[in-house]
Amino acid sequence: MTRTALFPTFHPFAPRPVQRGFTLIEVLAAIVILALAASGVAAMQLHALRTAQHSAYQSAALQLALELAELLRAETDTPIHSFEYRAAALPSPACARSHCELIGWKRRLAEALPRARVVVCRDSAPVLNDALRWSCSDAGGPLLIKIGWALRELTAGARAEPPPLLALPVES
Repeated sequence: MTRTALFPTFHPFAPRPVQRGFTLIEVLAAIVILALAASGVAAMQLHALRTAQHSAYQSAALQLALELAELLRAETDTPIHSFEYRAAALPSPACARSHCELIGWKRRLAEALPRARVVVCRDSAPVLNDALRWSCSDAGGPLLIKIGWALRELTAGARAEPPPLLALPVES
């Protein structure tokens, strides 16, 4: 006679069935790794967008500087060899006959570059400590067009005025 048990007996060293699937810790580790990868991709995308915007501003500034250089060369009445302009507000639409082109240029500058500033002057040493500077020596040197505009990463701190980012010599 065989004895049948209603409940199987437990043997501590008996082989257990093999479990299949992932544990909760493995799933959480995978989620953390994917989140880090996604944040890295987002950071690279943001950096690419900022670089593209800075490149567009640089191209616009160069185009505006070349246009201003042509305006300065074409000025026959009173040649402008020194002026400064801050694009805090758009210039007034009224203009004198000889300065209409310059007022139109200032309007395009204010529309193209955020918080733009332009200085046209003679400067023999425009660079100080590997950076352009706004002040001019006015003693010899070429006639320079210096243009600066607000960059997000530079103006986020205590800097109120954007630095000059482009200097174009008009004549030597």
